[in-house]
Amino acid sequence: MLTVVGFIVFLIYASLIFFIKAKELLLLSLFINIILMLIFKINLKKAAIFILKLLPFILFTVILNVLFGSLWVGVLIGIRLILVCNVTYIFSQKMTPKKIQFSIEKILTPLKIIKVNPKEIGIIVSIALSFIPILQKEIENLKYSLISKGYNLSLKNLIKKPNYILIPLITSVIKKTSEIEQSMVSKGYTN
Repeated sequence: MLTVVGFIVFLIYASLIFFIKAKELLLLSLFINIILMLIFKINLKKAAIFILKLLPFILFTVILNVLFGSLWVGVLIGIRLILVCNVTYIFSQKMTPKKIQFSIEKILTPLKIIKVNPKEIGIIVSIALSFIPILQKEIENLKYSLISKGYNLSLKNLIKKPNYILIPLITSVIKKTSEIEQSMVSKGYTN
């Protein structure tokens, strides 16, 4: 039950961050994140690396908000994204995909009334979360493969010839998805 409560608190906290407009409340959220990192003994270096890996996405979002909104809106979105990414990292270090699946199943139990199976939704989320590290590893392997073949991985080359990365990545993802599907069928997860 504690897992379910923790999951609900995480969802509420992460959602509320996007509604914060006051600088003081954003600072309070940062303070809460730091306290959570200390309580759960999260490695600060790994948390910083996680945020740095997401920085291109965050900067892209900030730039779009500056272009179509204002500088303050862009900065506010950037700070919110960093805070949410940080709390997500903290949460992901303390919750396994299996615990998240259990939490989703318990939260969605009332949907059984309208004949929605919460177990299937939980399994889908669990598989999606488990697939993220596999996808990261595939991208890393592809990167090393291209480097060993002498391909320059500059942004310019990636934009000019995206098929060098996209085709092998999509092929690999489809292969992994097929393997997961076969595994699930063999374990009896079919309708």
